[in-house]
Amino acid sequence: MRNSKPVLIDNNPGRSAQTFGIARELGTEVDLIHEPSVGVVGNKGDSQCYLGVQTKVEVIQETLRQKIGYGIDQIRMRLIQPEYTIATSDGMGKGTKEMRYSLIGREVTTIQFVNT
Repeated sequence: MRNSKPVLIDNNPGRSAQTFGIARELGTEVDLIHEPSVGVVGNKGDSQCYLGVQTKVEVIQETLRQKIGYGIDQIRMRLIQPEYTIATSDGMGKGTKEMRYSLIGREVTTIQFVNT
């Protein structure tokens, strides 16, 4: 075992097939698939408080799509699909101190950077 060589599977042509497909579906350059990832995280709820959040996430996602690439003023990152978390409704805590948690929930949309 002393002279054995490690097996490298990084050069397998099928290794990135799913990532290539996702990049094409999201409209990003496939050359960026091995760069660090960036994505948008928002929240969804069934109350009126969250009606505009999905639109905001979609606008941020589209803006990122336009800014990602190899150009001079572009970001060299791989864009991933937007993700959504659960949301808390004001109706659950209306008039109580717990309402402060739901108020901030709809104001927060996160851009997440992932180093791969």
